[in-house]
Amino acid sequence: MTAPAPRWDQEFLHPALFYRSTAEYLDGTVAFVRAGLTAGEPVALAVPGANLRLILTELGTDAERVRLLDMTRAGRNPGRIIPNVLRAFADAHPGERVRIIGEHLWTGRTAREYPACAQQETLISIALAGRPVTMRCPYDVTRVGPRTPARGEPNHPRVAEAGGKMAGRPGPGASWTLAGCWLLIFS
Repeated sequence: MTAPAPRWDQEFLHPALFYRSTAEYLDGTVAFVRAGLTAGEPVALAVPGANLRLILTELGTDAERVRLLDMTRAGRNPGRIIPNVLRAFADAHPGERVRIIGEHLWTGRTAREYPACAQQETLISIALAGRPVTMRCPYDVTRVGPRTPARGEPNHPRVAEAGGKMAGRPGPGASWTLAGCWLLIFS
């Protein structure tokens, strides 16, 4: 018996951001944070320390209204990202739409950590399904590796371009990945 593939819930939005430069990174993250603040949404940044400093510089005084987490510490153990970072922030704001930038892959990750990060990326969509969360996952395709977009796309039904424009991804690829994850967990 196989478990049914979970459906993508419209309440949980989970686009990827593939960037190739600091300018693209800042364009795709700072606008996302400011849009959340303008909408009155709680916002969290969980990115590696160097990128956290870049975003903070661009945000200026707006940074005071953002929950800041250095992912190299808060998410060092990939298995703790969902409960200790993502769910903890969403649970702290019941009934509110929240925004989270979560960058869990970075150059300092070991080869042994990568599969756990990939699994966590798939589980994020399950753990936050039905929750009023908008999450953006940045991937530096020049540092993590040229195959990063191919590996990140199945878990993200949409991709955000640096300027904030959204491009759709076909749902069947995402559904297959999630179904495969469910089968892995329950078989």
